Amino acid sequence: MLSAYLVEPRKIELREVPEPRPQAGEVVIRVERALTCGTDLKAYRRGHPFIPMPGPFGHQYAGRVSHVAKDVRGFEPDMPVWGVQSAPCGHCPACTRERYSLCAALQRDLAFGAFAQFMRLPRRVVEQNLLVRPEAIPPQRAAFLEPISCVIHGLHRLNLKSLERILVLGLGSMGLLFCQLLPRFTKGSIVAAGRNAARLAIAGRYGLERVLDVAQTPIEGLSAGSNGFDCVIECTGQAAGWRSALQVARPGGQVLFFGGLPKGERVQVDSFQIHYQEISLTGSFHFGPPDVRQAAELLAGGEVRVDDLLSGEMGLAQLDFALRQMEAGKGIKYAIDPWA
Repeated sequence: MLSAYLVEPRKIELREVPEPRPQAGEVVIRVERALTCGTDLKAYRRGHPFIPMPGPFGHQYAGRVSHVAKDVRGFEPDMPVWGVQSAPCGHCPACTRERYSLCAALQRDLAFGAFAQFMRLPRRVVEQNLLVRPEAIPPQRAAFLEPISCVIHGLHRLNLKSLERILVLGLGSMGLLFCQLLPRFTKGSIVAAGRNAARLAIAGRYGLERVLDVAQTPIEGLSAGSNGFDCVIECTGQAAGWRSALQVARPGGQVLFFGGLPKGERVQVDSFQIHYQEISLTGSFHFGPPDVRQAAELLAGGEVRVDDLLSGEMGLAQLDFALRQMEAGKGIKYAIDPWA
């Protein structure tokens, strides 16, 4: 089969490798579509602590069952499925507290390699986070299961009661998904802020209070202090975005740092905000099985618009080009068809 390998930053090789066969508890799927994402772009640019190099690449997928281990129940060849790349162990201290994204074994035996014609899914993923997919959901939409699971996990990290005004800072695919899902969790008004004209236009179709082009109107001048936001969701993954989020949070507010920074990068925080203004700072990483199931329900119910977030469809040989397009701000997500 053909598989895309991330060999080193900015170097992807298309390799012909043996088609995987399932071991005990495993399933092999025929990949129908895999999506590019911000994490892929980070790994492509500079590497990623959870994505081995050189190694198979890609983790947002949908497909059909190809082979099933003899001890696996509930899955049969040609069955449409959707899933994610990890699953918790279920018995470590974090799992017993239902903090599944902090599972000590989460990063073991991950399901990477979605940018390939076939993909092996390990036992834990099969048991917890591989789901039968309704036939009516096309694979390019079904592959959004993983990013929507991440957004839902982030929303559950917040206290969403009695929010009045929320800022989503950064309008990549995750920021746009937050803009869509927030009204299902809170009655607070929502302001979206970003730079890319195409993404601003998409956010403008969501019925938000305001969509702000920060190149024209910096958010620091628009709202600060007591006139700021009681919830800021930072999705830029840039240190400047983290600083801006802190500047516009009102006293008693919350800041969710959803966009991750490189390990070791420091952002200064004014202790006055934390102590005297009681601003809560929260991080969000990954998801747990309950988030995956809630994401599947929303997608199956047609409650999330994802077609606007797809900037095109390409084959495996064009994966490098797709990532460079994203880096240049010329696309949000690309669907990769490994059979094209």
